[in-house]
Parts: sequence; structure tokens; C-alpha cells
Amino acid sequence: MSTKPQHILVLTDWYLPGYKAGGPIRSLANLIAALQDVQFHVVTRNTDHYSTEPYTNIKPNTWIKHSANCQVFYFDEKSITLSAIKAMLSERDYDKVYLNSLFSPKFTLLPLIAIKQLKLKSKTILAPRGMLKSGALSVKAGKKKAFLTISKMIGLYNGISWHATSEEEVKEIKQHFSKATNILLAPNIASTIAGKKDKPLKKASELRLICIARISAEKGITEALTYLRDAQLKGNVRCDFYGTIQNEVYLNECKAMALSVEGVAINFKGEVPPHEIPALLAQYHFFYMPTLGENFGHAIAEALNSATPVIISNKTPWRNLQAQNAGWDLPLESNAFVKVLGECLLMDHDSYQRKSESAYQLARSISLDEKIIEAQYSLFQ
Repeated sequence: MSTKPQHILVLTDWYLPGYKAGGPIRSLANLIAALQDVQFHVVTRNTDHYSTEPYTNIKPNTWIKHSANCQVFYFDEKSITLSAIKAMLSERDYDKVYLNSLFSPKFTLLPLIAIKQLKLKSKTILAPRGMLKSGALSVKAGKKKAFLTISKMIGLYNGISWHATSEEEVKEIKQHFSKATNILLAPNIASTIAGKKDKPLKKASELRLICIARISAEKGITEALTYLRDAQLKGNVRCDFYGTIQNEVYLNECKAMALSVEGVAINFKGEVPPHEIPALLAQYHFFYMPTLGENFGHAIAEALNSATPVIISNKTPWRNLQAQNAGWDLPLESNAFVKVLGECLLMDHDSYQRKSESAYQLARSISLDEKIIEAQYSLFQ
């Protein structure tokens, strides 16, 4: 391996201790944790996603040591200006500048303008974080289409490198940015393996399902409810949805739908801090999320990590699960999910235990894959 760079400047809307933005925070935190001999300097805001409350006990507008290889600068909102971003970029001779979003006005658009002025494009890497997927582009579609059109007209993204986390994302970048010539492929890193927890007894005619995802349309919440309704499950069945509520109107639509699902106790439990997720997953039999599309799916990885088999759509990188006895990745069709939900309800404990162990072993094999770590280093060489 060639010499690793020493200092990387990262610009991102949200970072730890934030968690409400989900995957982009987790992806970045896992990347930094994995590359211990690289020094990261993270510039972010001092509030979480969908929050105006500053983090407690964190002083804004100054560098704070976050871990052995990471310092974080938490801007308060009024201080995020073009001149402040330019000052950050000029503070030292960084080996690379890493942008953790595609559409962020303050942590991608402003930095790209500053980067162009400072002639730093050759050092810049941008991670779209799944924002070019059709499901993601369909949310606030008009604004995103206008943003992409104008940015391409002014050459905002020309001359930078791109971090794709899958072959599919490579294609998405090429589709939307024909001038993207340097696309680097490095898969996302799953969270470190935790100790395996005991799972609940699985009796035939009992089923506990959990979904951990933002309560938003692209996560397939209405699809999850539709398939449960169509399955007409008879037994002791519970399905709990955990996640940040982004849209009260959508939440109320989901709650109304839930009332039409007979035979299933459905609850919307609200958001859950990341450190509580492993213990929470240990209480359920299966992770259930017919998502419309995931760039990675950290919640899926954490479920497998907690020996929880998954019932998900085939719109994520987690594929061929049935062959690995770790769960199912299914087309977004009612018949497919109804069949599997019925099978899970009738499953006995011995069959469940085998599937649970396979889920854990799959997560373990991925988390220990040195090729994935090597690919992260190659981003910054």
C-alpha cells in the first residue's frame, strides 16, 4: 500500500453525537473509526437533523478532540458562511477534502464554491450517499432537479473525485454527471461487531417484527403496513416502528393505515438513540423493512449484527440473503412479502435459531473483511 495521507478535512451537515440523519452520520463515523492512522478534521453544525437545539456540553466554533484520530468543529448556524468555509479550507494544507453529501446548501454548495475559488478541486472527494437513487430524487423532486441542472450548467462538480459505495452508485453518478471521470469505489463499513445477545423464544404462531427507519415514504412504511394487512396473519403478532418522524402528515397516514391491519399490534415508537439499538433488536424475531432503496442500510447491518434475520426489499446492497439463510430480499410485491410473513409466523425455535446464527455470521464476515478497509484507504491515496 502506498503512503497514507495524514490529514483529511470533512464537511458534513451532521455528525456525532447527532443520529437523526441516520446513514450518512453512521457511514462517516464508521469510516473514521476504521482508519485509525489517518487524521480527520470534521466540520459540521452544532445541531442534529430536524432540530434547532444545540448539542449540550459542546462549545461551538472551536476545534474539539472527538477521538484519537478525529477533531470536530461544530459551527453554530449563523457562523456558516462562505468566508468561514474558505478559512477552514485554508487553515492547513489538507491532503484531501471530503464532502459527505450531494445537495447540502451549506456543507456541499458553499464548500464547492470556495474549493473552486481556492483551486482545490483536484483534492476534493464527494460522497453522494444514495442521493442519486430514484427513490431519493423523487422526494422534493422539483428542487433537486433544478439544483442538478444549475450546478451542471456552472460546472460546480467538474474536476472533483467521487466516492461510490456500490457498483450501482457508480452507474448513478455516470448517469447524472457525464463529466465525472474519477469515480472511486469503496463499500460502506458496517458497525463493529458487538457481543451476540440472546434472542427471544420463537414459537409457531408468535411473531415480533421491528423496523428501524425514518418515518418517511422512501423507507417503505406504507408498503410494510400493506403487506401485513394482505398477509391476514392469525396469531400473536407485533410490529413496532422506530425512527425519526420527518413528516407528521405521513405519520398520520401510516397510523390510519395501521388501524386497517387486523390481527397485528402495530406501534410507532419514535426515535431511538444508536447506543440503545442492539438491546432493542434483541427483543425481536425479525427486522422488517420493504424499503424503496438504500445506499447501504446501516439498520439492516445492525440487525444482522444482532443475530436478527431480515425481511427487506431487493432495493439494497444486501442481496442473496435467502441462500445464506440470513433472511429475505424480496421484490416490492405483496405476494412475495405475504408468503414470507406467513412462513415466519409459523417458524419454530430450532429453525429460527439456525437463521439467527446465519445472520450473525454474515455480519461478522463482512465486518472482518480487510478488502473493504483497504478500499477506504485507497480513497485518500
